[in-house]
Amino acid sequence: MSGGQMDNQMPVLLLLLSLAVLALIVVWLVAASKAREARHYRALYEQKQSQAFQLGGSKAIGDICQHLGTFAMLLEYDQLLTVSSTSSQGSLDLLAIKEDSLDFIEFKKKGAAMQPRENKIKALVEQRRVRYLIKDVELPQSLSISDRTTKRKAIGASK
Repeated sequence: MSGGQMDNQMPVLLLLLSLAVLALIVVWLVAASKAREARHYRALYEQKQSQAFQLGGSKAIGDICQHLGTFAMLLEYDQLLTVSSTSSQGSLDLLAIKEDSLDFIEFKKKGAAMQPRENKIKALVEQRRVRYLIKDVELPQSLSISDRTTKRKAIGASK
C-alpha cells in the first residue's frame, strides 16, 4: 500500500474504531442497567420473603397467646365461650361470663395494635349497642335428590 492509500483509509478506520468503542459503551450501559434492575427485584423478593416469614411468626405467636390467655381465664370466669370464625382474621376470641357481667375478650400480644374490626366491636360494646338474639331454625320436611340431565354430544358429530 502506498502512503496515499493509507492516509485515505485512516479516517475510515478511525470511524470504525470509534463506532466499535461506542457500541461497547452502549452494551456496557445496558448490561449495567439490567444488573441494577435485577438487584432491585432481588431486594424486593427478599423483602417480601422476610415479611411473609414475620407474618407467619406473628400468627403463630398470636395463636399461642390466645390459647394461653384462654386457659388463664378459666379460674376467673364461670363460663368461657370460644368464638370460632370462618375468617382467619376473627375480631373476637372469647365471650366470658361472670356472676354479674358478660365480657367480650380479644387476646393480643402485649404491644400489638388493635385492628379496625376489633376497634369497631369495642366501640359497639362501649356504646351499649349489643343485643341478645334467639334465631329459630326449621329443618326442611323433605329432601329431594335427582339425577342431573346433561346434553351428550354424539361422537364424530360436527359442531
